[in-house]
Amino acid sequence: MGSTLVQRRLSSALAIMTFAVLLTGCGTWWHGDHQSVTIFTTPPDAAVVVDERVHLLAPGTVSLNRKGNHHAVATKDGYESAVMTLSRTWSWWLLGDVFGCLIVFSPFCIMHDIDEGGYYTFDDTIYITLDRKSAAWAPVK
Repeated sequence: MGSTLVQRRLSSALAIMTFAVLLTGCGTWWHGDHQSVTIFTTPPDAAVVVDERVHLLAPGTVSLNRKGNHHAVATKDGYESAVMTLSRTWSWWLLGDVFGCLIVFSPFCIMHDIDEGGYYTFDDTIYITLDRKSAAWAPVK
């Protein structure tokens, strides 16, 4: 009976360690280093350029690399251009790394997600508002 209790405890400890190892680097493994983000504009149908490379008509979806922030410019005839920085924030996946690394104590797991972008996330939807151009005042001749 005593050896059965020891076996259960060893099995439980092994299961916890396996779970912790699986959590390390989980941000990148589970949700990847890119994220699909949908951009909406007011008014709709504005042309949006992200990072001077990706062109889309809003509403539209773009895949953003989580390794850094991005820059979007929205334009439409009759409206002022709108510029927006698409900033990443901390992802909740970092909790898996912290928990896993506290048990396994491997700084590699944290560094992997930081380097690959798994620690970060963007809002799933981005809203950009363009202001209507004011009519230029011209003197009457």
